[in-house]
Amino acid sequence: MMFKLAARLAWRDWRGGELSLLFVALVLAITSVTSISLFTHQVKQSMVAQGADLIAADLRLNSSQPVPEPWLTKARNLSLQQAQLSQFQAMVFAEQGMQLASIKAVSKNYPLRGEITVSGAAFDVGEVIKHGPRQGEIWPDSRLLASLNATLNDTIDVGQLSLKISRILISEPDQASGFASFAPSAMIHLADLAATEAVQTGSRVKHRWLLAGKEKALTSLKLSITPLLTAGQKWQFPKDGNANVAATLDKAEQFLLLAGSLAVVLAGVALSLSARRYSLRQGKHVALLKCLGLKPKQLRLLYLGQMILLALIALLISLPLAWGLYQGLLLLVTDYIQSSSMIPPLSPFVLGAGTGTLCLLAFVLPPMMALAKVAPAEVLRQSSSQSKTNKGHISIGFSAVIVLVYWHSQSLLITSALIVGVAIILILLALLANLLIKSGSKLRPHLSQGGKIGVANLARRKHQNSLQVAIFGLALMLLFSLISVRSFLIDDWQQQLKQDTPNLFLFNIYQQERESLITSMEQQGLATQALTFFPIARARLTEPKIDSPRGDRELNLTWSQALPVGNSVSEGQWWGDTSAGQLEVSIESDYAQRMGLTLGQVLTFNVAGIQHKAFFSNSREVDWSSMQPNFFYVFSQPLVEANSASYMASVYIAPEDRSKLGPLLREQPTISMLDVDQILQQVQRVVAQLSLAVESILVMVLGAGILVLVASIQASIDERRHESAILRTLGASKSLIRSILLVEYASLGFLAGLIAGISAEALVAVLQNQLFQMPFQFHWPLWLLTPFAGMLLIGISGWWFNRTVVTSPPLRTLRQT
Repeated sequence: MMFKLAARLAWRDWRGGELSLLFVALVLAITSVTSISLFTHQVKQSMVAQGADLIAADLRLNSSQPVPEPWLTKARNLSLQQAQLSQFQAMVFAEQGMQLASIKAVSKNYPLRGEITVSGAAFDVGEVIKHGPRQGEIWPDSRLLASLNATLNDTIDVGQLSLKISRILISEPDQASGFASFAPSAMIHLADLAATEAVQTGSRVKHRWLLAGKEKALTSLKLSITPLLTAGQKWQFPKDGNANVAATLDKAEQFLLLAGSLAVVLAGVALSLSARRYSLRQGKHVALLKCLGLKPKQLRLLYLGQMILLALIALLISLPLAWGLYQGLLLLVTDYIQSSSMIPPLSPFVLGAGTGTLCLLAFVLPPMMALAKVAPAEVLRQSSSQSKTNKGHISIGFSAVIVLVYWHSQSLLITSALIVGVAIILILLALLANLLIKSGSKLRPHLSQGGKIGVANLARRKHQNSLQVAIFGLALMLLFSLISVRSFLIDDWQQQLKQDTPNLFLFNIYQQERESLITSMEQQGLATQALTFFPIARARLTEPKIDSPRGDRELNLTWSQALPVGNSVSEGQWWGDTSAGQLEVSIESDYAQRMGLTLGQVLTFNVAGIQHKAFFSNSREVDWSSMQPNFFYVFSQPLVEANSASYMASVYIAPEDRSKLGPLLREQPTISMLDVDQILQQVQRVVAQLSLAVESILVMVLGAGILVLVASIQASIDERRHESAILRTLGASKSLIRSILLVEYASLGFLAGLIAGISAEALVAVLQNQLFQMPFQFHWPLWLLTPFAGMLLIGISGWWFNRTVVTSPPLRTLRQT
């Protein structure tokens, strides 16, 4: 009986326009949160697939020994795809030369994920295939082919086995991403490994077990085998495939979580505004129902049933709408993001439904429950245009939004940053409220009649206007923050893709070979302006003793008077050009922290058997995701004589010049080359995919922000319509009322934009430094543009959505009041 009455009252309120804005806000909130969550989930799945390509599998076991047969049987029983490879170094021989090479022996199923690119010519673009070489074949890479001065169909000897060059290896999905593999490489079939006799007892061989299949089966296998792993065995996951791509994917995932969280906040704000207007307009209805005999408990059940009915109808409309919007968005980005399954995940729908329902219950029911306790006479005495703000109700709603943000992001940092941002706005509002009144009273004599009344209205309704400015400021702050984050994030990604980013690294260059290398490059028509040399020495830290395998191993180090590109001093002071006689060392900050090294220590290094004492003068932040050479240790002075130092060089080679690398390597046979062009192309594909995803998410969140602005304007439309009717009754013209509204909303927008700009800068600083681990950048356009952007956006929106305030007949408005 009570539910039937609730349905009838809901239908009456809908026909009367009471529920329309609340219902639209609820539908848009659920739709936006659900579709953004679906899209975020799909982008994350796509990023995982991209990461799987980087290790050629969904899961990989790195081992120093072959995989036991029982493990292989267990994987077969779980219906998992398997592939194996063994990687070792060996001398290879051709008719015109020999070369130390890194040999990868792969099974017929390799790779399980990703693709191999092969060609008929060295340093060519090549074609994509999904299998490795057949038995009796070898695929050398371009560097090895050039070093051996061999051609297609020639024979290469690997150990005791002669293999035919059937194709040239251009790229492979799990190729090395760092400087660990300097030697040229080749690929053979795993069945040929034994016949080469290149691997004997005690040989250094890296074994890889590649797995692909359903996540549940992979998890089951990993859990059963992990306790059996030895010290030389370790699982590798898709995100670990490439440091450059992994860093980009991690930042993109954080951005998507942030954007989704902002959508949750904006949806909650929009619902709270719409719900507040609805609850205020229900005051007289509650009073009449109490006069007709309904008890407070019945009223609570009545409105609870009404909200449940409203939530159910909204869910029936919103969830299919969100799915359709998500599918439409996927069509726009189909070249970059592939849908992994037609079966949608359940969690985004639960989040969307939970967002709408929880906000509805948190923002609408508390004032309804409060109205049920109020005496009918007190309610009927109040004007419908009056508005009261209950701090307890706001606290309930605010707590609900915090819960939803944490539920979506699973990040205390994101949740805390948003709370701090909101708190900043509230504090600034309290400080600027009196300033607004004082400045308004001083400016009033110099304004037009409409401006005087508009400024007077701001001062007269300072508490209500402060709340509205807070809402406008919150929406603008979140939008400006998201736009700023998007800008510096994509700018950071683009830094990795600059035209002159080094894609070729040359090693084992000695002092006397530097000039000959430059001469050879010029003879081949290769640009040498960007050729940068770095001196390298191998050294081991001997004092203090570090109780860690990483602290006792030999590392590559360099020396330089200038701070390396992409490095920044975090503690201490760089020595510059005025370095004294004392040897100083700069250490990467995270490495120094892990090794327990502190500024001011005197460290002892063993360089080629000679002890060097160095003063630890500064630590550096290093961007390891860049494609620039980076070092843990940088010294202020050379550690070896110039003629005995080995150099490393980095240079950019354009695609059209790559065919010239073969002759260059033949002219410089002692120089080793590491080609990272394929790694850069991987980064380019990921950045293109994620940039488009970021743009799409931003558009959707902007839509949620516009909803907040509309809901905030509509929340006060009843009061403004009432005031407009009184002014028009007293003889005010429509143009005067329009100018009053424009002055009010433009002033509110200017103040909200100013506060939003300040708050957004603070929020972005926290996110930039803590969430994305990037140096802080001052966004001066934010301070200049946000006040005027707020004034323009909110001024025009307020004027447009309050058109009925001017056009409604005064008599009808006063009668409704």
